[in-house]
Amino acid sequence: MKGFAVTSYDAPLEAVELPQPRLVPGHALLEVLTCGVCFSDVKTSRGQMPFSATLALPHVPGHEICARVLATDPVDALPEGALVAVHHYTPCGRCRRCRAGDENLCHDLRAWTGFTHPGGFQERMVLPLDRLLVLPDGTDPITAAPMTCALGTGYRAVVSRAAARAGSTVAVIGLGGVGIHALQVARAAGCVAVGLDVSARALEVAASLALDARDARSFSNDASGIPSVADEGFDAVVVTAAASAAYEQAAAIVRSGGTVVGVGYAPDSLATLATARLVLDEIRLVGSRYVSRGELSDAMSLVQRGLVTPVVDRVRPLDEVNEAFDDLVAGRIVGRTVLRVGEWE
Repeated sequence: MKGFAVTSYDAPLEAVELPQPRLVPGHALLEVLTCGVCFSDVKTSRGQMPFSATLALPHVPGHEICARVLATDPVDALPEGALVAVHHYTPCGRCRRCRAGDENLCHDLRAWTGFTHPGGFQERMVLPLDRLLVLPDGTDPITAAPMTCALGTGYRAVVSRAAARAGSTVAVIGLGGVGIHALQVARAAGCVAVGLDVSARALEVAASLALDARDARSFSNDASGIPSVADEGFDAVVVTAAASAAYEQAAAIVRSGGTVVGVGYAPDSLATLATARLVLDEIRLVGSRYVSRGELSDAMSLVQRGLVTPVVDRVRPLDEVNEAFDDLVAGRIVGRTVLRVGEWE
């Protein structure tokens, strides 16, 4: 079985032959059809994650997975041939965070698909049944892949962590894979939503979706350039860019009593907020990590209802995964590149 794996943090991914996975109780045997390419895949492949020092190589990345069910144990737990999206956390279900319903903050993940455990840059996988969300008939595997992370992560940041509601003013800093979807979620929620980026192409793609997107450089750190509807600052600012400067801008444009939601991160970046601003203006600074299964189902329903459009910039065969990484690092991708791993009609 073919796959692409990290063999060294300073080398491109390599084509490898992998053993056929074995079906075990409580799991499904899957044929991977597509897998999105996220910047987290790049960081995992280049040793830039907190777990990198202990990750056993070779390692198969890829966490935005759309697959076809080949078989299940028990039999018929899912329909054979069903199209599924993969929720890539397998929580323990027993730690205090799991018992509180925060499965995305599990202290003892049983598996983290594509990160600490093998991912979707391979032809077949075996995954737990409760990590799979069955997709409606007629779903396009190309657009399904980024729904599992790019859309899901944006949904949690906007709806659950920012608590954005109809009439809220929301800014999204960074219109990459997560940001372009977060901005659409904010609009679907009835928010006054503005996206900020420095990439002319990102702004162009956002405009093609009828989104309000502006050059981030037009918003100075004294909050000038903010639309009149948010003249006291935004109720919530969602930061999907990893740069420290993005967090500085968020602190400048959020209103008193508002919320800054951090999604983007990097080993050398900091989210800074002056203590006087934090305390006297009662700013909330919160993180947002991935998405729960329930939230992911709700996010995907927005696509089914025509309220959000998954943004796929380019489709490549699995063999071109390294070129997909290069495109992403060079800033040539808006939304997602999706790798075509399997075949379908």
